[in-house]
Amino acid sequence: MVGRVGLPFVLLVTICGLPCLIPSAQFPIVPERCAESPQPHKPISTGRRVIIERVDFDGPIDIPQADVSQSIKKANHAMIDADDSEWIKGFAEDTLRELWQDRGFFTAHVTAEARSLSRDSTTEKFLVTAHVEEGLQYSLQGIQFGGDKTDVPETELRAAFPISNGELLNVSRIREGINALTTLFGSLGYIDFTAVPDTAMNDDSRQISVVIYLDLQKQFRIGKVEVLTANPKLVARLRETFLTGEVFHSGTLDAFCKENRSVLPKRFSFRDVQILRNVNTGIVDLRFDLRICR
Repeated sequence: MVGRVGLPFVLLVTICGLPCLIPSAQFPIVPERCAESPQPHKPISTGRRVIIERVDFDGPIDIPQADVSQSIKKANHAMIDADDSEWIKGFAEDTLRELWQDRGFFTAHVTAEARSLSRDSTTEKFLVTAHVEEGLQYSLQGIQFGGDKTDVPETELRAAFPISNGELLNVSRIREGINALTTLFGSLGYIDFTAVPDTAMNDDSRQISVVIYLDLQKQFRIGKVEVLTANPKLVARLRETFLTGEVFHSGTLDAFCKENRSVLPKRFSFRDVQILRNVNTGIVDLRFDLRICR
């Protein structure tokens, strides 16, 4: 029997370590900031956060306890709101289920219940009891590519995925490959690139084939580069790095920040880089506001 199902994935573009590639209608006028630079916004917790003390399974499992502990740690660091009645469902279907999906159990179904152990003004501790229906265990038959045509050789596209044909299917490694493709095409100016995975399962052979559909969208090039600073060295470095007409590399800003940290204003952050994208023309205008006291 052959079935089809898609793979979820997350696409983030980061600049200087933070997500900041945003479309803008125009460059806002930013006043001189010298007395004090605005501090980064910190989310304010309005309730108790979840602390998972332990996860018990109602049947035998082959998942190493160390991996279960890592999943608990991941959830505890996520600052889950204890007042959210759906948190346990998300923990079961996403965090715990991934343990099985990374071992070939692609259709694994995980449910869980949480029992409160104790609470105070900031945290609530829980004991989680989980039930797992593993389903069949699948290996990867192969990865192919569809969608938009590209000059990138298919061998290079395939090499982005750290999983070999015949291995147990590992959803996390498929996501790693998608992230690698996003970086690759971002370096070629396709900053709105997306990759959509589709799978076909063969229950008889217990194999899954994956097709990655590529959506390149518009290729962007650099337009105007505006630099607001009294430091001529920074102006020169920025204009040497971001040349009008060149393909816009979505990782260049991050690299520039890292390589020039010593000469950038101390409080310089991603909010001081403004980006104007024109989807129709494929032009990206950049505005660097470096008027921040060191």
